Amino acid sequence: MSNFYEWLKEVRCTTVREAAKKFAVFYTSMRKRLKRLVRRGVLEEKKVGRVAVYCLKDGAELPPPPPRKRIRTKIVQRAEQAAELLAAEGCVATSALMQKLGLSHTQALYVLRLLQGEGRAVEVLIGKTAIWCRDRRAAEDLIRRLRDAVHRLAVSNGLRYVTPSKILHIARRDKAYELFTKFVNLSRFDGDYIPPVTLAFIDSILASLYGGPIRHAPHKHVYFVTPHPRQDLGDIAIKDGASRAVTVSLPPDLAAALADAERCGTSAEEIVKQAIDQLLARYR
Repeated sequence: MSNFYEWLKEVRCTTVREAAKKFAVFYTSMRKRLKRLVRRGVLEEKKVGRVAVYCLKDGAELPPPPPRKRIRTKIVQRAEQAAELLAAEGCVATSALMQKLGLSHTQALYVLRLLQGEGRAVEVLIGKTAIWCRDRRAAEDLIRRLRDAVHRLAVSNGLRYVTPSKILHIARRDKAYELFTKFVNLSRFDGDYIPPVTLAFIDSILASLYGGPIRHAPHKHVYFVTPHPRQDLGDIAIKDGASRAVTVSLPPDLAAALADAERCGTSAEEIVKQAIDQLLARYR
């Protein structure tokens, strides 16, 4: 609003359409604002043909800009409660924080974003599930524990090929069940039905361990279990207030070439350069 007043002092006269376009607001909203200033005696409305022109009156004093909104005390209290919960638990799902603090999803997300902006919370995206941790170390530790649990379930049960649903059914008889239930709902199993959000959670972990699925089917991805899982996190992203995490899905052939390069001691940079040269040659 203060920028609007400074602009009025500079241009002296404006139309509703011109002002609305300048400040990227709706035509009706800008018209109400200009009419309000006319009633206050700040602007004078003139007609140029059929167009209304609003001009700043000589000697008129613009009202002071509105004070910046302060974060309400209740929001600050909620943010501190959320920070205390993160400090105690390490990592919590958004739904768990909502339940423990009695907040709606919008309220919980708002205070978590505040904490993220202050560097007191980081967000972990696993599939479609958002998990909030007190810091990056806690986030990395959680991802490691989840990956280790999923890999242990696959290897200890002698699985050569595995699907997200298979891991979830095995987990019901394993100590990993307690870990998974902290972040996804495992109580809604109805026969063979598993909620898509829960499947996406395990699917993302499997992809980070074993790369892309070897077979795609509707609601069913099949992964080949390798004794030595990948070290990168794939599509699992850690986001904090300081930087945005960027995830890239590599084509299977490029991912395999990078893995071979790492084993053979070739630099990943050289492999990427070769891939770029091949793409350029293909489209010339």
